Amino acid sequence: MKIKAFAPGKVILFGEHSVVHKKPAIAVAINRGVEVEVTSRDDDIVRIDVPLVNYSESSELTDKKLFFELDSQNKMITDYIYEVINLFEFDNGFNLTVDIKMYLGAGLGSSAAVTVSCIKALSLLAGIKLNKDQIARQARDIEIKIQGAASPIDTSMSTYGGIIYIDEKSQLNRIDFDMDLPLIVSNCEISGNTGKLVESVRQKYVKYPEIVGNIFNAMQLIARNAKEALETGNSELIGELMNLNQGLLDSIGVNTVELSDMVYLSRKYGAKGSKLTGSGGGGCIIAYCPENIDYIYDHLSQKYATFKCEQSDEGVNATIIEK
Repeated sequence: MKIKAFAPGKVILFGEHSVVHKKPAIAVAINRGVEVEVTSRDDDIVRIDVPLVNYSESSELTDKKLFFELDSQNKMITDYIYEVINLFEFDNGFNLTVDIKMYLGAGLGSSAAVTVSCIKALSLLAGIKLNKDQIARQARDIEIKIQGAASPIDTSMSTYGGIIYIDEKSQLNRIDFDMDLPLIVSNCEISGNTGKLVESVRQKYVKYPEIVGNIFNAMQLIARNAKEALETGNSELIGELMNLNQGLLDSIGVNTVELSDMVYLSRKYGAKGSKLTGSGGGGCIIAYCPENIDYIYDHLSQKYATFKCEQSDEGVNATIIEK
C-alpha cells in the first residue's frame, strides 16, 4: 500500500500579539505545507526520511509498535513524527518520507503540518479512519506533549484549512470567504524567540497600560474590519489594514530591520499590503499581491528566501494511490 497525504501550513494575517491579550486575530491556511508519502514493507523495518533536515533513520517494530522515548532536552522536528507513529499499531514496517515544503521555525506552523499530515497517512496505513476533529485533537495533544503548551490555531489550520477568525473568547470561527488571496512569504532566516517577544510586549503593557492597551484596541478594530473585508472581497481594504497592523506591531517592538526591509521592498514593487507574520523578531513577512505577483516575487527572491502561495481551503487530505 502507498499513501500520499498533505497538510497546509499557516500565516497570521492579522492580530499577532494582541490575540495573547484576548483580542481577535485572523489566520490563513496556505497551500504550502508538508507532503507525506508512506509505503508498506514486507518486513518490520520502519525507515523515516526528512529531506529538508537531511534525516534518515531505520528502526524495527516490536509487537507491532515502534517504541520511541521523547528527549525533552533536544526537541527536533522528527519528534513529532515518532510521536505520531507511537499512536498506532502496524502489521508490517513501512517507508515514510516527510517532505516539508516551507520554512522551519519561522511561524508558519511547520510542526503542526508535519504532525497532522503524518496522522492522516499513518492512520490509514494502520487501518483506522479518523475524522478531522479527531486528527486535530490528537495533533494538539502531541504538540502540547513536545512543546509543553500549544495554541489550537496551528493544528486547526493544518487540519481544517480555510481562514479562521479567533474571537475575543479565543473561539475559532471559519470565515465565509469567496475571493483569491495571493500571497508572498519572505523569510529573513533569522529566528525570533516567541516566548521572549511575548514577554517583552507584556512588560510594555504593564509599564504603559493605557498606551499599549489602546494599541491592542486598534489591532482589535483592524481584525474586525479585516474579517468584513474578507467576507465582502474588499481587496483595497485588506491591503490597507495589513499596513496599519504592521505599524502597530512596529510600535510594540517586535519588528526588525530585516523584516522592515522585506515589508517595504514588497510594497515598492507593488504589494497591496505587507506585514510581519507571527511573533516577529525575525522569521517571515507576508505580502498581499493581487496584482503583479510574479514581478514582486522576482525582486524579493533576489535578496530573501521567498515563495508564492494562496489560501488552502481543504485542509489535510490523503490519497491511497496503489494497493
